Amino acid sequence: MKLTMSSEMGIHAVWFLAHARRPAPVLSSEIATSIFVSETYLTKVLKRLVRGKILGSRKGKKGGYVLKRAPEEISLADVVSACEETCAIYECSTETRGCVDRSARCPVRASLARAQEAMISELNRTTIADLMNWDWGDLGTAKGAQPAPAGAAPAGEAT
Repeated sequence: MKLTMSSEMGIHAVWFLAHARRPAPVLSSEIATSIFVSETYLTKVLKRLVRGKILGSRKGKKGGYVLKRAPEEISLADVVSACEETCAIYECSTETRGCVDRSARCPVRASLARAQEAMISELNRTTIADLMNWDWGDLGTAKGAQPAPAGAAPAGEAT
């Protein structure tokens, strides 16, 4: 899964809708303003999310977008899959570039395939609800995680 701006916008838009917890549809202009993106481009992404059955849409004066599923039921992989045309993070996973004889034994292809599997696993494991549970007060711990003791060196730094 190659993550493009479409995926990033899609994840932020779905997260915003989940966090807003509104029963009424939310206008694309409000979503765009809230996540700091172009409404024109965001509208294209929102349409992909509707086609992917992640969002519902309503036209008209009281129109806008709503989640079709609970945040716990929407993985980041669902959002990325709806936003992207291909699930490959690297080109030679879907084409052989003239190396048909060697493609099965290629160490680059094998390494990138493992990286893609790890990324897909993490995207499948993480839900929109997980993002909603993030504790922004400490900018480094999810809710439920234990903060470092007072005076302790930040992670990755020697004491």
